[in-house]
Amino acid sequence: MDGRVGVEIGGTFTDLVWRRGDGALVTHKVLSTPEAIHAAVMSALDEADVALDDARTVVHGSTVATNALLTRRGAVTGLLTTEGFRDVIEIGTHDRAGNVYEIFYRKPRPPIARRFVREVPERIQADGQVVRPIDLDAVWTQAKAMIDEGVGAIAICFLHSYRNPAHEQAAAALLRERAPDIFVTASHEISPEFREYERTMTTTVNAFVGPVVKGYLDELADGLGRRGFAGALQIMQSNGGIMPAGAAGDHAARILLSGPAAGVRGAMWFARRSGVENAVTLDMGGTSSDVCLAPGLEPGTTAEMKIDGLPVRCPASDIVTVGAGGGSIASIDPGGFLTVGPQSAGALPGPACYDRGGEAPTVTDAQVVAGILRPERFLGGRMTLAPERARRAIETLGLDGAVEAAADSVLRVVDSNMAAALRLVSTERGIDPRDYVLVAYGGGGPLHAAMVADELGIGRVLVPWSPGLVSAFGLLVADPMIDLARTRIHAVDDETLSAAMMSELTREGLAAATAQGVEENGREVRIALDLRYAGQAYELTVWFDGPAASGDDIRAAFGAAHDQRYGYARERRTVECVNYRIRVAQRNRAELSPPIADAGVEPRLEQGDVKLAGQAVTATFADRASLAPGFELDGPAVIEEPTATTVVPPGWRARVLESGDIMIERTVS
Repeated sequence: MDGRVGVEIGGTFTDLVWRRGDGALVTHKVLSTPEAIHAAVMSALDEADVALDDARTVVHGSTVATNALLTRRGAVTGLLTTEGFRDVIEIGTHDRAGNVYEIFYRKPRPPIARRFVREVPERIQADGQVVRPIDLDAVWTQAKAMIDEGVGAIAICFLHSYRNPAHEQAAAALLRERAPDIFVTASHEISPEFREYERTMTTTVNAFVGPVVKGYLDELADGLGRRGFAGALQIMQSNGGIMPAGAAGDHAARILLSGPAAGVRGAMWFARRSGVENAVTLDMGGTSSDVCLAPGLEPGTTAEMKIDGLPVRCPASDIVTVGAGGGSIASIDPGGFLTVGPQSAGALPGPACYDRGGEAPTVTDAQVVAGILRPERFLGGRMTLAPERARRAIETLGLDGAVEAAADSVLRVVDSNMAAALRLVSTERGIDPRDYVLVAYGGGGPLHAAMVADELGIGRVLVPWSPGLVSAFGLLVADPMIDLARTRIHAVDDETLSAAMMSELTREGLAAATAQGVEENGREVRIALDLRYAGQAYELTVWFDGPAASGDDIRAAFGAAHDQRYGYARERRTVECVNYRIRVAQRNRAELSPPIADAGVEPRLEQGDVKLAGQAVTATFADRASLAPGFELDGPAVIEEPTATTVVPPGWRARVLESGDIMIERTVS
């Protein structure tokens, strides 16, 4: 029993990749079922005839936590906080998240009603000293009152508990003993870092989505068990690592970017085997597009993500998301301009061409009208599109000229939206994207990638094997990973990363890894510092490998990172350490060999008319399964396969690498 299954739920499709016990790879793709999320997982397993009794591990990437937060359909949640700090999550910060010119701006709505925020007499100082012992009678009185009013989850966040969690530990132990059916989470368990608003919100979000995640995973585990699965169920985290399903419910905030992180992990595997040194990813799905910069094939990480404007202080891959997916709806704004997204038709009703009740014009409808998606070849012929419905939907935009011109305009707008997202992670951070290879995946990424790359001056695009399934594939190659943080604010010196400090951090990380079942064999430990200049309000995370670094080494590394990000460094300014971070990972050494075409197969090529970048051209349509390593194809061309479509514009050439992946390169400047 050595099989491994990766299943990832997206906004429109649910994807599966199964490595059988004999090493062969089996893939499948089904429509997602928003009304019953786990049903699509079971459908994919059944339709692909997955032998779950042959599987040692099932790794899952899910949108269940994200959807619960976005729709505010989590548990009825209460919050216990320090006396005098009831309105921390209501007040928030002055950050308007780019909406500084929005006259009618409203702060993001917390996932908790103010009447369920209760104060408890207790106080700990910033140095961890107790100045007022906790009143446990008050803890139970307030919690019991909320439970009687219907609260099903309780978050605990006391002042300065990141330095001394004793009061939170006592309160959590009391509630878990007296109210075992209530989901309880404390800030020192999920985000033991300073900054009161962010820590409180993260803890509240975890409590809000935790019961939903636990219920979903229990239902999923039950369904797998009924199909003969007796192995380990693992869940993808936002940081690109996996953890046991049993821990995912208690740490639900850590899986909010589960699917996109899996895609980045898979993209790095394909980029590495194709000899790429620096990559930037473009993952276009049904609802959105995600981009991530990976210099040296090390994806950027961030200590904080924002979901629906709410800060969630958990480690995550540094991914920028825009509402530019196949289901993104095109419309005319009040100023008369064409816009695309962020509203999406999703899986239900879906684009008009799906013929499932959708009528709004979407990006997928525009692709059909432009001739890029051929109705009879969509999803490998398993799903036939309705081109007349697509045309009628695009016509509702009321744009002048032929419907093909309107569809082309929609596609160019969405290309521009994705290019803007790529600039956010590259040029706006002082990085030249021309030094990178664009790795395109997702159902729509390869379709738009070359045009987006052209806009940014990027000369090469890598399209992995079965690009629409890269996120599911990423689940197969992901590593078990533990991220921990602890706040210690002080000026950097030679003792900052002393041998004693390194040993202490390593012990903490290894203990946490053992608690989550990460095997000792093959563990790797990395340590990072959140650093800033004295007087700054925000910091940069700098990773350190090998022997303990001196104070000068730390300051030099931070200066280089600051100069790269902001364009300057201040050698004479005091550098402060804010947080210590440790990451423990167990590297996945699994050997995977995606199938490639036999060199003796004759390429299957056809001609067809398409509209590209405002021009009507005759393109070569190629069946990717018939393209062997070494095959080259000049644009305009369209390469078709069951999970995605790849467009090669005029002035570009596609070449099949020895790995079976496709490299598209610009041939004209």
